[in-house]
Amino acid sequence: MNDEYSTADSAPMEGPQGDGELIRLLTRHKSQLFGFIFCMVHNLPDAEDVFQQAAITMWEKFDQFKVGSDFVAWACSIARFKALNLLNARGRERACFSEHLIDELASREASRPEFQEVRLQALAACREKLSPTDQSLLSLCYGESGTFREIAERIGRPVGSVYDSLCRIRRDLYTCIQRKLANEGYL
Repeated sequence: MNDEYSTADSAPMEGPQGDGELIRLLTRHKSQLFGFIFCMVHNLPDAEDVFQQAAITMWEKFDQFKVGSDFVAWACSIARFKALNLLNARGRERACFSEHLIDELASREASRPEFQEVRLQALAACREKLSPTDQSLLSLCYGESGTFREIAERIGRPVGSVYDSLCRIRRDLYTCIQRKLANEGYL
């Protein structure tokens, strides 16, 4: 089994060591887990909420996790249920995808961890192509603690303007990543 998904012991972790192990695993796989969640909910604030809810549930149930098994699969299964709960609740507000389609998309994403690394490399290359202003905004919004509202106040911009800029930046990054992956034969 791959070291990044396993540790030497096969017994469930409990107590302070378990908490430390959970933090280590969550930190190591945050990007992959967050990407999985975002693929399901397609909305950054919702993805952040689902990630937080999933992390709390993982902490509550970490004694049930078998060290040595696939942490990402376990974490994604918890995140999947949290995301589906959100989507079902929001289904009354707007149209959403069927649970079957969401399961299919999520399983495709989870079954290709090597592709995740290639995409992260493409993201890093595409991020370097952004203007310094856009790079700075990304760092503020995703690299520091605080809400988007607090960040918008700090930089003297309306929250809607920050969201609009982030939407444009994410769209530009997505286009760049897709182009890069297609040029390298991954798509």
